[in-house]
Amino acid sequence: MRGLFTAALVATMGMPPAWAGDAATPVVRAPAGMVSGITRDNADLFLGVPFAPPPVGQGRWQVSAPLASFPAPVQATAAHQGCSAPLSADADETVNEDCLYLNIYRPAGVDAHARLPVTIFIHGGGNQTGTPTIYDGTAFATRTRSIVVIPTYRLGVFGFLALGGTQARPQGDLALSDIISALKWTRTNIAAFGGDATGMTVAGESAGAADICDVIVAPAAHGLVTQAIMQSGFCPGRPSRAVMEGIGTATAQAAGCTGPDPLACLKRLPTQTLLSAWDKVWQQPTVTLKDGSTVSRPLFPITPSGAALQPRPVDEAIRAGATGSIPVLIGFNHDELRSFLAGYYPLSPARYHALLKQDYAGLAAELLKEYPLVAGQDPAYALAALRTDQMFICPALRAAAMLDGQAHVAVYEFADQTAPRFRSLAMKLPEVPGFDRGASHTAELPYLFGYKSVAGPLSSAQQVLSARMMDMWATFGRSGTTAPWPAWSTHNPEVTVLALPANGGIRVDHDVAARHHCGFWDQHPTIPDSLFP
Repeated sequence: MRGLFTAALVATMGMPPAWAGDAATPVVRAPAGMVSGITRDNADLFLGVPFAPPPVGQGRWQVSAPLASFPAPVQATAAHQGCSAPLSADADETVNEDCLYLNIYRPAGVDAHARLPVTIFIHGGGNQTGTPTIYDGTAFATRTRSIVVIPTYRLGVFGFLALGGTQARPQGDLALSDIISALKWTRTNIAAFGGDATGMTVAGESAGAADICDVIVAPAAHGLVTQAIMQSGFCPGRPSRAVMEGIGTATAQAAGCTGPDPLACLKRLPTQTLLSAWDKVWQQPTVTLKDGSTVSRPLFPITPSGAALQPRPVDEAIRAGATGSIPVLIGFNHDELRSFLAGYYPLSPARYHALLKQDYAGLAAELLKEYPLVAGQDPAYALAALRTDQMFICPALRAAAMLDGQAHVAVYEFADQTAPRFRSLAMKLPEVPGFDRGASHTAELPYLFGYKSVAGPLSSAQQVLSARMMDMWATFGRSGTTAPWPAWSTHNPEVTVLALPANGGIRVDHDVAARHHCGFWDQHPTIPDSLFP
């Protein structure tokens, strides 16, 4: 593996021309070795820094470990390609498996004595897609005088494959091992970049936020972070290892690996074949278990309960105090699922009623009372509000209630409903004339981590909100409490609403649960298997 890593490093990055450094070439001598970067927009960028050996060849489906030392100096001047993933709305398809790299952003000229706060951002993408290259930590680092680290992690079949049998077979926790390796590498090396290894925040969005919940309860990650931020993703709802093994077995069969040693067969297959087999299985609504029974397919792949790195269910671990007392910020966007459901616009009232009867047998009449149609407003907005509350906002508040008493908890709602609309980087998505996407899923990202999948820049008022949000993210929990955010509890559910001055500005709201009908959904907590009716 060491020889393979050396060859890969030289082939993909080459050797730097000199290591004396100059004014335009920041050089860091870290415990892992020397790293050179670039200076741009008042920031030093170290792009494509390896944090673990490449999981290729016999390393495919092996648990990762932080890289102790580089085999050669690293010229970190260009972002490395992300992990293998199919074509998505964010990025092109990639079949790259040599992908365990991270990007580091810091204010220009920082030295090793600065002890700046550190934020590690875990990207979203349903644990199936996504890459650090569609984010940029420059503005956050320079605005807050802190360090931003954005790592990759294995996705889909490479990060979440689980096969029954011996402990030597993958258990669905390889992505979690990558994230933990990135955190451990960062803790060991970040002081050389000017960071404070004793004050690391881990933040994530969507599936990345769900992965963070695994991090804060996993025994192998204990003590790695001092505060956690979960954006539009949360803790409950993990599949068992048996369910993920059912998916793994079906994937092996779809790939033609039906013999007694499916892992050996799978290791011989090309990346594209594995991506296709995995995708075929995830298109099915049910999973067949080893005993022949069937269960609903999970919404997206996630580290299963019972895996080596996640030995017990997350909710059980939280109630047992696995998180310790670290501050946890949980948040959601006001209109999470509007963009996902844009294809239903325009929607007729008759079709709205039919969808409720189809997906919510026995509850349609109650739902019509909770989400009545508004004169002059398309029913698609009522449908999106209903699904948003059910699948995002109320589960997030239930997660906050689960953490309350175990950790310091704060909650926010991002409510700038004029946020720039989503723009595909990789594929053409049809524009829906007249449809208001509001504060949809991912809408907060350009205000924080330079999300590139949006159309147009922030307005002047949005730039002010962005600056406030960066400051609030960077300082969250640094005192060991939720400050500067008000603490949330089941007895005092203070939610910080993030909006433009024209819509009330940044304020504290006690009625968020009621506005989103969580009393109803808490009585019916079952989540549909699909985002779409």
